Amino acid sequence: MLKSALRDIYIYRIILAHYISSAIFFLIVSVLLMFSSDAFIGHYFHPKTLAITHLTTLGWVTFIMMGSLYQLIPVITNKKIYSSVLAFMVYLLMLIGTILLSISFWIFDIGFIIETAACFLFLGITLFLINILLTMKDSKEKNIEIDFIQASMFWFWLTAFIGSLLAFNFRFTFLPKDHLYYLKIHAHIGLIGWFLCLIIGVSSKLIPMFLLSGKLNTNYLSYCYYLINLGLLGFLIDALFLNGLDRAPVYSVIILFGICFFLYFISNAFKTRARKKIDINLKHTYISFFLITIPIILWGILKFKIVADKQIELQISSAIVFSLLFGFITLLILGQTFKNLAFIVWLKKYQEISGKVKTPLPKDLYSEKIATLQLYLFIISFIIVLYGILMSNSVTIKLGAISLMITAILYTINVFKIIFHKDNSTPLV
Repeated sequence: MLKSALRDIYIYRIILAHYISSAIFFLIVSVLLMFSSDAFIGHYFHPKTLAITHLTTLGWVTFIMMGSLYQLIPVITNKKIYSSVLAFMVYLLMLIGTILLSISFWIFDIGFIIETAACFLFLGITLFLINILLTMKDSKEKNIEIDFIQASMFWFWLTAFIGSLLAFNFRFTFLPKDHLYYLKIHAHIGLIGWFLCLIIGVSSKLIPMFLLSGKLNTNYLSYCYYLINLGLLGFLIDALFLNGLDRAPVYSVIILFGICFFLYFISNAFKTRARKKIDINLKHTYISFFLITIPIILWGILKFKIVADKQIELQISSAIVFSLLFGFITLLILGQTFKNLAFIVWLKKYQEISGKVKTPLPKDLYSEKIATLQLYLFIISFIIVLYGILMSNSVTIKLGAISLMITAILYTINVFKIIFHKDNSTPLV
């Protein structure tokens, strides 16, 4: 029993470390964006753009997703995380690898530093995959949410593998096609396979729970699962072994149909909810699902050649990645953080004494006023930066980045407020 309790303590601390690191990375991203707005004008293969993109995907988004999985996997499988030692090793490897990779892109050192970073990240992600799969092994729980998480693990590992090859390809040039060709494959697999599949798997479990939704038809999630993974697998096979990226729009349409099934499932969750009042965190979530339409519309403009100007096409490409990472994923994280993190900390501090003494609610662990201001500032910053990217205006991007930095500061304040919350339970009268 003592060993199990200690393991819980270690996992709890590792989860908090992921949330803290993620918040700091988000703040760093906003500062770097403010000082490198010119990099988002022109081709996306720019050292500073690559540094900020990887700092966002690995530092900001991936860290918080990994921390969330350490919390969620035991809930949906009814099993403890297999190894807290492995989890700690993964945290260190990912932290060092992310920092080194971002530095190597920023100064564009495509030799030893980027290769070392790739090794750290690939090893960390491989160990993370092993730890999660061993945790889920022989679990009696079988549902579509677990299928999504397992699929995302596979795509995450594959994203890391291709990224590692690209890191070494800079110096040794052993891949048969040009670097940008494989970079597109790497980006698509990471954004859709890792991020989107995991988000769907996690949110389809948590959002109906938070909303107290009625019984939902999970067949829509099954359709979503098969369409997204079929489209992504077809894209990968075609890109690597057949005719390149020529049929990418076909696979994109298949994936898009899958996303539509997911959005329909989420809309049903909101329609059948027992909790009619939507708090500030769920407002973040609600708006984020509307914002996912922006990269889809921009993708349609790009793929169907609605514009013919090459410079505009480059800006649209950058806008697609920005709107997906920030408009959809970041806003979703900003809202769900306080739901998840507050609940984790509340359980640790008050679960054993709940009912015996008067305890605060999870929502009392953070400031709702700060979270509300954070939402408005984020929407403003997102619109300004997106407009600046599309209009090739670095001054506008810089203004939006300033607003984003303030958003990141507010978010970090609330995260630290939760993590360093002191027990303020009082005796029952």
